[in-house]
Amino acid sequence: MSARRRSRKNVRGAVMAEFVIAVVPLLGTFFSLYQVTRLETAKLMLTNAAVCGARTAAVTSNTHGNNPGVPRRENDMPERAVNQALLPFLESKSITDVHVEVSDTSSLLDPSGPVRVKVSAKVACAVPMMGRVICKGPQKLLEAEATMPHQGALYAEE
Repeated sequence: MSARRRSRKNVRGAVMAEFVIAVVPLLGTFFSLYQVTRLETAKLMLTNAAVCGARTAAVTSNTHGNNPGVPRRENDMPERAVNQALLPFLESKSITDVHVEVSDTSSLLDPSGPVRVKVSAKVACAVPMMGRVICKGPQKLLEAEATMPHQGALYAEE
């Protein structure tokens, strides 16, 4: 009977070793896929935020005076639109250091010139095991850009 018990203990030990050998790569794969999913979601949100900023800039930008009835000035509306689009990520601190760059190339001669908005932000890589392997550090810098035609207009002189 004692030989039989020893045989069971050896089998239990072998099962435990096989379990450990199989679980480590499975967990690594799961955590790496989870981190890649988080990065892609953040990239999609940044792209959406850039589009929101570009749409806002296309309507509110008047740096070249081609939006009649609105004083010529820089405004913070595109940046506010980007921050609103990223609000859930900003509140959870998974996206930080958001930088918005607006480039308005419209003019009085071409009131429908393109307005480009470039958004860059740092995304936290906090997934256990694979977060820092995939991101090569605690954070990864992501960028997105969107372009819209300016909504200015040519008006005839009265």
